[in-house]
Amino acid sequence: MAYGFGATAVLHQEHLRKKSIVSPQLQEISDQFFSHFRELKDPRVERTRDHKLIDIIAIAILAVISGASGWQGMEDYGYSKQQWLEQFLELPKGIPSDDTFRRVERARPTPISFSKAFRAGSQA
Repeated sequence: MAYGFGATAVLHQEHLRKKSIVSPQLQEISDQFFSHFRELKDPRVERTRDHKLIDIIAIAILAVISGASGWQGMEDYGYSKQQWLEQFLELPKGIPSDDTFRRVERARPTPISFSKAFRAGSQA
């Protein structure tokens, strides 16, 4: 995938450097699980997509598994684990806000496709 020149290329290079410190096992598990979510259609308006849908979904799932409650809990989890999350998520604009989690849930990727992706990822 081409990343062009300027700031975008620099951000991609920084992301690759961050990913290099991830253990191969963690990276493989992450890639296998989240590959099933990459097929989801992003329901958000194009101009409001500051955060990648896969990053939002990943943080939401991990936060809930860790006991987070509500949108603010997801944001708090993201900030508390940001350094770790940056090892396998792109997070181009940092951790999404509680409002971003709320908007994505309300725009809602089709529940059937989300459930199918989650089940497939869980079995990977």
